[in-house]
Amino acid sequence: MNLSRRDFMKLVGVSVASLALTRCSLPIGVTCYAPLPPSPYPTDSARDRLRTCWLSFGELARRTQESAQQGSSEDTYGAELTADHRAALDELVASGELTASVADLVQEAYNAAVYHVWRSNSLMTCYEPMMVDYAPVSANILVEQSAALDEIAAQGAVDPATLETARAALEHDLAFYAMTDEEVSNLYNRIVTEWQAQGGTTPSFDELDLEITPDAQAAAQFIISLLTGQ
Repeated sequence: MNLSRRDFMKLVGVSVASLALTRCSLPIGVTCYAPLPPSPYPTDSARDRLRTCWLSFGELARRTQESAQQGSSEDTYGAELTADHRAALDELVASGELTASVADLVQEAYNAAVYHVWRSNSLMTCYEPMMVDYAPVSANILVEQSAALDEIAAQGAVDPATLETARAALEHDLAFYAMTDEEVSNLYNRIVTEWQAQGGTTPSFDELDLEITPDAQAAAQFIISLLTGQ
């Protein structure tokens, strides 16, 4: 079944385990993320619940590994996280704190991060090899930045240079998610055509020249504010 990028992520938000996956054999213990305990932050407000969702990747990794070792590929916890995240965003949209388009972009990016953590720790699946596919790298940036921003917040004093580095990474990443399926397809086709004509290697994700849309800027700032408490 061929799914567009956005349709694919919508399915992830409902149930990651329902997707058709390319299976491969991986040794037990292979993982991209070290399991961490769930964050002890309060979960009363919509922002608090969102922050907890973004700091739950370690717990998702741990639960995924446990399920995989028991022979299960279901991702009930991941589905709960994406549903809770969407519900909290909807509250902020309803209160006027966030526009619907920015909320949709933040949700799409979060869905991708959840799926990436689950797939990286399921032990039974691997990414299907593709000539050009920036989705895994892009999702990994979100996971890494969430941990880095949480660490910045824990330090109390926020270093402006470090914060700007995080902002640039998130804006570039969210610019990728702001692209339409057609734009992503055209980007991949152009890169493949240039690679075939000139040889060499395809550009890294960081080397891509992406348009930083207003929604991407707003979404990046929202995530930074959410995770640093600013």
